[in-house]
Amino acid sequence: MPTRPPSPQQIRNALQVGFAGFLAAGIHAAAGPDVNAVDGFYVVYGAARSLLPTPEASRAAAWARIVGTVFGGAVVVLLTQALHNWLAIGIGYVLIQRLGRRLGLSPATLMNAVIMTVLILAVPAHEQMGGWYVVDRTGWHLLGLLLGMAVERLFWFRSPLERLEDSERVLLGRIDALLAGTSHDGAEELISAYANHCGVRSTVLRSPQGQRLANEAMQQRHEALEQALRHAVAMVRAPAVLRSIDADACHEALLRLRSQAAAP
Repeated sequence: MPTRPPSPQQIRNALQVGFAGFLAAGIHAAAGPDVNAVDGFYVVYGAARSLLPTPEASRAAAWARIVGTVFGGAVVVLLTQALHNWLAIGIGYVLIQRLGRRLGLSPATLMNAVIMTVLILAVPAHEQMGGWYVVDRTGWHLLGLLLGMAVERLFWFRSPLERLEDSERVLLGRIDALLAGTSHDGAEELISAYANHCGVRSTVLRSPQGQRLANEAMQQRHEALEQALRHAVAMVRAPAVLRSIDADACHEALLRLRSQAAAP
């Protein structure tokens, strides 16, 4: 299967990560020679880690890393007061998992807490710093996360509704290419694209822009798109002699969708 060129969203995300990483490295360098080199990693990694494909994913990842770092660090720093051997790593892992699940923390948050366990207890220099290591790492990492999210917000920001419009345009283009016989998409690729589109739509519905999708016309538009997608998938899976049936139904659904878009 030929490789696809990077999408505009992927190019935009790469530029954001590169710019945020450049700013983070500059801030660390400007802090002076007394700053630990590891802090530079945390601030740059925080900037990169906070720039995921969507702003919602970026915020969720940032929250998981900050809460996980503080929670795991607090548990392990207290544990080091009682134990000073390798058993502390295993006990810290169990405590974090048990307490974290009881508190309702997400798997991503617990994973970051476990990483903190290993970083403190398995690295002698970090264990000697104890609570200060947690404060130091959290501060620099938080700076990187905030810097990355600021770059995301200020440069090439796309609202959920704009991302939904782009997603629909791309999905319609793939269906049109399939009908024209120029597409190499299989059923799995079409289903995955539609699943991603529905994810963006759910994000819009939860946002202040959700009222734009609450009316009957927009619901009918979504249903027409879903119907067109179902027939497009059936075209890929059905025997050649039956594809014309689904092709006609797909054309009809697309025509209904586009007539709704053109309506005043």
